[in-house]
Amino acid sequence: MAMSRQARQLYEFGPFCIDVAERMLLRDGESVALTPKAFDLLKVLVENRGHLLEKDELMRRLWPETFVEETNLSNNISLLRKALGDDSGKHLYIETVPRRGYRFVAEVVESTAEPAAMVVEERSRTTLALEEVSEAEQQEAGRQRPAARKRHVLLTLAAAITLIGLGYAAYYFWPKQSGPQPPIRSIAVLPFKPLVADNRDEALEIGMAETLTTKLSGMRAIIVRPLGLVRKYAVLEQDPVAAGRELGVESVLDSTIQKSGDRIRATVRLVRVGDGGQLWADTFDEKLTDVFAVQDSISERVAAALAVKLTGEEKGLLAKHYTDNSQAYQLYLKGHYYSWQFTDYGAKKAVEYFNQAIALDPKYAQAYAGLAESYAIRSGETLSPGEAMPKAKDAALKALALDDALAEAHYALALIYWWTWDFPGAEQEFKRTLELNPNEAEVHFSYGQYLAEQGRIDEAIRAANQALQSSSLSASAYVNAAYIAYLAHQYDQAIEQSREALELDRNFNRGHLVLGKAYMEKGSYDQAIIELEKAVELPSGKLGMLGYAYAVAGRIRDARRVLDRLGALSRERYISPFEIARIHVGLGDKNRAFEWLERAYQDRSDYLNLLRSDPTFDSLHSDPRFEGLIRRVGLQ
Repeated sequence: MAMSRQARQLYEFGPFCIDVAERMLLRDGESVALTPKAFDLLKVLVENRGHLLEKDELMRRLWPETFVEETNLSNNISLLRKALGDDSGKHLYIETVPRRGYRFVAEVVESTAEPAAMVVEERSRTTLALEEVSEAEQQEAGRQRPAARKRHVLLTLAAAITLIGLGYAAYYFWPKQSGPQPPIRSIAVLPFKPLVADNRDEALEIGMAETLTTKLSGMRAIIVRPLGLVRKYAVLEQDPVAAGRELGVESVLDSTIQKSGDRIRATVRLVRVGDGGQLWADTFDEKLTDVFAVQDSISERVAAALAVKLTGEEKGLLAKHYTDNSQAYQLYLKGHYYSWQFTDYGAKKAVEYFNQAIALDPKYAQAYAGLAESYAIRSGETLSPGEAMPKAKDAALKALALDDALAEAHYALALIYWWTWDFPGAEQEFKRTLELNPNEAEVHFSYGQYLAEQGRIDEAIRAANQALQSSSLSASAYVNAAYIAYLAHQYDQAIEQSREALELDRNFNRGHLVLGKAYMEKGSYDQAIIELEKAVELPSGKLGMLGYAYAVAGRIRDARRVLDRLGALSRERYISPFEIARIHVGLGDKNRAFEWLERAYQDRSDYLNLLRSDPTFDSLHSDPRFEGLIRRVGLQ
């Protein structure tokens, strides 16, 4: 079957060829299947061969006006490497530039070719039969086959679409017949899914779920799973009933959404997990400015379907809006979406969007709280504490001045007080946060780490267990519990829980990091280094830990290379002196270690909170300088 007759642009490299006109990757003349996004990514990389393409630029090109996680980019890079046979780690075609982006490094030849030079022969039974007829008859049959095949394909496609539509309607909207059911007392709001997979707005999809989760959490008669636990169910093919069973809830809110211009269309259904029965379903087609009315209606209908009798206070919480400006709300969702990535790039984008939301609505308490936490996360990573913490504290206090009952604002302030050594203030804010939101696993973990650093090990472990009970299916929860076990010097427990996390998500960087730390303290240096090296594209904290591991394992040259690397990075962005001190501890150079710890003190680095609890500094405990530093930080 000959391809299009127009000339096409070709890129050839090694045994591969990209046919731009036909959107195909050809390997030794055979086509290699790629998703549309993976093909577009390959095309952009090849067209810019030899040049570094920043992650931000690639995401902007591939998903214009759409907000997706950075993992979408890395997943497509992985798909390309597999298609190119380049997934062994050698990176013969696509080079990773840590923390920045990607570069296509293979030699490329650009050319044009007529389709006559690229004919794919189709030898079917029809073709074999035609070999026995005349050349003229073959030509006539060749003209007729495409039209007949096209009609056949169209008819088949139409029938398939009709059957799929009928099946979808029957499954989603046909009432399920069942006997009397016990009252439902638990629910999970799953991330909204797009009606069209190639036109996603993940910030809106997850943000709608988060808003509804917050609203429904105000109903005391219902247990609502926190958003952090259900985020992993954002995959398009997720079975809602299976997700509900894994989450241990009796019902799930399963929804689709699509934004088109100034309108949104949402289809929502409440499903009973026990038998898959549908409790309620509805479709909303509204202007984007009416998104709050959609959320109010959904939450009210869910409460009615669950037969919950609402108090006046609960009705007020269901109807509560932190802003009436729909554009500010969408900017807030984008900021919150990026803040959940827990990366420097995500924190930068989050700050931008929160500030834009505040500019549109200066009384938007949630946006101030998000801004406070984003600045706090960047402190000591890419911003100095002296630059980040005053901005974080100012935003948190503004949020609380607007709404003193806002749990996320109290949590942000708890982090700020903790990391600026105001430990009584931190304790008070942690407790206030848990009063307002007792089921948030991330708060329990942070409080547990705070307690471990204060030497209150039994309380810390109880907080870690509480976090694990709230989100036992979360890789993050297992890693958080493992880290507290590590700070408590319970290394076997830390190893076991890190492995649990990596079984849930084998690519979870923090899982490899905590597992590597625990192996270090067990004396398993080779295993520790393997795990620490798996945490690729390392931020400064992990890089410092790897340098320490090299030093303790006797790989002095490698440890000094890490020191050089941190020195080079410090000319581009803030690097905490604490991490450089850690490497000097590993090298056995106490004087240099204390020099860098003193610099960390002058910076008011929050990492100094770890001095007493982090086992990597145990060798300094007997030094009088250590006790003086502990006293100045306030850890006594």
